[in-house]
Amino acid sequence: LLLSGSSGDSARPVSSDSLMTSAELTHGGALPLAPRGRALYKALCFCALALQGAVLDFYLIAFTDLSWCSWIATDLVVLSGWAIFFIKNARNKRERACGFHQKSCARGAGLGEFTYAYLAWLIYVIACTPKMVLVVETSILELLTLKVPCGVTGFKCAVLLCAPLLFCLICAVTEDGTGATRHRAHASFLSTCLDLLDSFTLVELLLRNELHAPPLRYAVLCAFFLALFAPVIWLHELTVHELTCHSLCARFFTGLLVNAPLLAVRCFQVYAHGAPVSVFLFKNVFMLACRALELVEQCVSARGARALAASNPGHFSHGVSENDMCPHGYVNTLAVNQL
Repeated sequence: LLLSGSSGDSARPVSSDSLMTSAELTHGGALPLAPRGRALYKALCFCALALQGAVLDFYLIAFTDLSWCSWIATDLVVLSGWAIFFIKNARNKRERACGFHQKSCARGAGLGEFTYAYLAWLIYVIACTPKMVLVVETSILELLTLKVPCGVTGFKCAVLLCAPLLFCLICAVTEDGTGATRHRAHASFLSTCLDLLDSFTLVELLLRNELHAPPLRYAVLCAFFLALFAPVIWLHELTVHELTCHSLCARFFTGLLVNAPLLAVRCFQVYAHGAPVSVFLFKNVFMLACRALELVEQCVSARGARALAASNPGHFSHGVSENDMCPHGYVNTLAVNQL
């Protein structure tokens, strides 16, 4: 491969040690995560999926007359969906490294590290939610206390496997260990964990049968499963290249539907039953205010950016694009250097 400097300089060979892939250029020269590390996290994803599915299937098969084939088939569909996701994600990264998807990226179709990740999590939530609801809202919960070792504690541990599963998913698809996308993903992950912990404190009251009113029970369950659904929103945001007002509104309403019911239930518990004020009550108020301010700020910024782009049409850049590192990309580099 020959690279030209200025117009008067002669072409000179470049050693393979000095070449950088387009993925490394995209991340500012940061070293990518080791493939073995990503493979380990992928294996942990499948282990967590299989373990959680097996535990919940055992509860449903042992204490109901429902067909065991349907529950096992559901787990196989989820595992197959995640396997397809990892395959398509890896192929997308290889093609993106050679610039085959530049046209799609220009139209705003997200083709980054987290491509298709939100679909994988959506499949998981759709398959996992009915199992948890059946256990909580039927007599299975009482039978677990009487006939199963660890009882309700085992069910709690199985439910909370969703948090390490989400962490393994993030690490399994992240290429750059120090990139901005990874930091955004971990910040969103911590926010989701806080919402899950917040809602699960009230789910524990439900498991101890201390929430008797059906509206309170349904509000707590809806808040927990909406918190479990929230990663679909921010994983999609990590996939796209441009943050729009629609995605910001979706994130705001997700936070609203999680924190508002929990705040209402906690206020009812404090004023009607004299329960102590929980620190999570202040968290609900704080997060609602933060989400509202974030929505206003980001929507104003997005509209300002679009107005600026409309007033200043696209200009020609003399920089080297990602295509320049693809096969025959040196032709573009020579053309730029001749200008």
